Amino acid sequence: MQYAALMACALLMIPAVAFADNGTNQNQASVQQAYLNAALARATCQASYETGSISTSISDISNIVQTTISSDSSKISTDIQTLTTDANNKDKTQFQTDLKSFRTDSKTSTQDLRSAIKSANPTSDETTKLKSDFGNLRTTDKSCMFSASQQFANVKIQAFGFGIQKVQNRINTLSSKGIDTTQLGQIIGQAQTNIGNLGAAISSATNSAQLKSALQSYCQYNGCKSGVNFHFAAQSALAADQTLLNKINSNPNSAQYSTQIKQAQTDLTNAQNALNTVGTSQYQGTQQTTVWNALHDAQSITKHLWSELFGNHVTTGSSSSSSSSSSSSSSSSLSGSNSGDTSSE
Repeated sequence: MQYAALMACALLMIPAVAFADNGTNQNQASVQQAYLNAALARATCQASYETGSISTSISDISNIVQTTISSDSSKISTDIQTLTTDANNKDKTQFQTDLKSFRTDSKTSTQDLRSAIKSANPTSDETTKLKSDFGNLRTTDKSCMFSASQQFANVKIQAFGFGIQKVQNRINTLSSKGIDTTQLGQIIGQAQTNIGNLGAAISSATNSAQLKSALQSYCQYNGCKSGVNFHFAAQSALAADQTLLNKINSNPNSAQYSTQIKQAQTDLTNAQNALNTVGTSQYQGTQQTTVWNALHDAQSITKHLWSELFGNHVTTGSSSSSSSSSSSSSSSSLSGSNSGDTSSE
């Protein structure tokens, strides 16, 4: 279940920014539903192979004991019906629970079938027929699993696109306030190019091995052991915080906050240097902590300075006498608060 695990992690670590609205919530729901559908497709392939193997064994071996393996087959069929209901209900938590039960039943079924075949002591002709029929089942299963894996790959592309759209929303908010978003735009452009290359590699894959290789060639965040890791969450958070700090520094009254501005810039420089060291590799040791601690420290300072220098003007246009807590929240929405570029996707 390599692809299922891969995509589960991908969905869990999509960066959370403070622009959630009905549109982005719907996009996230769409990604999660697509994941459930792909996971169901993969489980269905496995179930078809398991129940098909049982049915074939009963048909090919005259004296095989059917009681246990027939019961196993029924359990697997029931498991798939349950998983289908979970997916239709968009119940990800229950789906994951029931998927574990299915895997357990599937493993038991495989063990019971092997035991039943061995105990039946099939004849030479029965063994030959069984091997041929099992070969056909494996060919069908291989094709089915490849199709399911393609679904997972498409979900990954969809999830990456959803992450980009969230950052685009951030850009739109910043731009509407007259703030330069050139650097953020460049990061999005590179992320889109990378996803395009990944999509092309996925589309050209003709088997599961090639598809797996394509998926490991590029990761938007931090999930590729040997491929390119773009660290999009960290890069976009860094660019957004730098953009806000530049705006703060350009304010005529910013001189009185020179110490705080200098500290924020030091934090961002440290984060950038750490990211430069990581490059396109995965985080090692304390690198991830170093990057995100620096980003969170810088964000805390910029939130405070934005409140002091711009008040509530950026988000509501109301008078500067409005509460500082409101303006602080406004600054947070502009810079975004990412959950971090996690260690797996």
